[in-house]
Amino acid sequence: MPETTMEIQEYLESYVPELVGGYLAEKPIARMEGTVFTVEVTIQGEKSLVFGITIEDACKIKLHPGGLENPMVSVTIPEDLIRHVTRQVTSLTGRKQYDGASKAKGSLGVEMAMPGDWVLPLNLTFNGASEPKAVIKGPADVLARVMTGELNGPQTFVEGKIKMDGDMMFLMSLSSMLF
Repeated sequence: MPETTMEIQEYLESYVPELVGGYLAEKPIARMEGTVFTVEVTIQGEKSLVFGITIEDACKIKLHPGGLENPMVSVTIPEDLIRHVTRQVTSLTGRKQYDGASKAKGSLGVEMAMPGDWVLPLNLTFNGASEPKAVIKGPADVLARVMTGELNGPQTFVEGKIKMDGDMMFLMSLSSMLF
């Protein structure tokens, strides 16, 4: 296994659960008792890695090397970008996002323009459904502020700060989770 792949694997197995757990302990999320959120992360690179993550009650985190059967959300991330994603993902968790993810069916591409003039491509597959498909594009800071409710999503779209393409009905079904 190449050294960079081994570093990513070590990062996922040891650091990410501790990091996410720390963020969740810092800012406990109310009304999450009895929930189990599952996400499967595929790190694409020279040798792809697949890990499942189970978060119970928004506080107990367990890593599953090799993936999960029927995850709520499947995410594919290029290997060199995983470290940039961790903080963003944990800042977007809550009951609203859990409820939206548990009901959604389809595939969402997110193209976040990052500082330094590069784009972070994320692909989210909700509950194993590859269709319908949609894409959201915009600067990372704007998308993060929309997803945390700091900015109004539809207004941000109308103002041209973010762009959406694909199945608009599917995007509307995600609005309770994203906006």
